[in-house]
Amino acid sequence: MKERISNTAFRLMALIFKFRDLFSGRTTILNEFDIIEGMHVVDYGCGPGSYIPLASRLVGKEGLVTAVDVHPLAIEAVNEKAFRMGLTNVIGMLTRNYETPLDDHVANIVYAMDMFHMVENPTAMLTDIRRIMDTEGTLYIDKGHQTYEAARQKILDSKQFAIQEATDRYFRCRPYT
Repeated sequence: MKERISNTAFRLMALIFKFRDLFSGRTTILNEFDIIEGMHVVDYGCGPGSYIPLASRLVGKEGLVTAVDVHPLAIEAVNEKAFRMGLTNVIGMLTRNYETPLDDHVANIVYAMDMFHMVENPTAMLTDIRRIMDTEGTLYIDKGHQTYEAARQKILDSKQFAIQEATDRYFRCRPYT
């Protein structure tokens, strides 16, 4: 991703997301992502953790949600939210240079929401996601603040994923084998 945004910009974004989440119901999109109890789900580019409470509930006590971001304040926010809400199946993890400190092939589902437009090197990011994803896993990614075609082309150019479904809200992708 681009050099991370400033702390001030992150705090402003987090505040805006709080209001957005109160009124938009945007986070309910996770209900469409085939998440079932016991899965390991990765929120890639988690930001302040808007999607974390619902993801935690969907994977249940036996599952795990790993929240990944390049910004230390994002990880602080997620870990604080998990502690405050008693979400014992959530961990925040800082990533750098598209090298997420997770083992290979551990995630059943990875979702990347509200951030793809900010990624400086989409191929490196998608390669990292493919590495951490189970070979039968699924990536859900939205276009962010870019055109549908620009996002689609970045996914295809990476040669990491095949697009299985494209809706007006997200792409559902499977790793190339």
